[in-house]
Amino acid sequence: MVGAMKQQNPKKQNPKLRTRTGRSGRRFARRGSAVVEAAVVAPLMITAMFGMMEAGYAFMVKQTVTLAAREGARAGVIPGGTMSDVQNAVDEAMGAANLSGYTTTSNIDDLGASDTDLTVTVSIPFSRASFTGSLLGGGSFQISSSTTMRREGLQEVDQAGASGIGP
Repeated sequence: MVGAMKQQNPKKQNPKLRTRTGRSGRRFARRGSAVVEAAVVAPLMITAMFGMMEAGYAFMVKQTVTLAAREGARAGVIPGGTMSDVQNAVDEAMGAANLSGYTTTSNIDDLGASDTDLTVTVSIPFSRASFTGSLLGGGSFQISSSTTMRREGLQEVDQAGASGIGP
């Protein structure tokens, strides 16, 4: 009887005695490797996502600073524009984005008729205490933008109301 059992066809074994091989065994092994891959890739993807969000925020701040410098220069080059008009325009643009701690500088202190070019520079320190900032060294840097505009048509208006431009 023992010899007869040894010669039995392996395809006709008792299903309870079969080992887990083939596709179903590979599927269980694949599940384990998928978990390991997810554990390795997920932190990298999350870090990249936070980095992209912070880069987007930095670009938004840069665009706001550029807008504020441009609006300040526009307020200063119009006839009758003053340095307080320049500062108010910058404050309004930066306040719309809830940004504070910025500095505004100009190449001239008093907007007189003899000045022809007005340069307005707006700067803000950009530092973020964040997850990706601490991983990548953190630190802060300065975001600044300058706008130069020409002041034209600022000659004194005569009694008749005509400008002094032309012959």
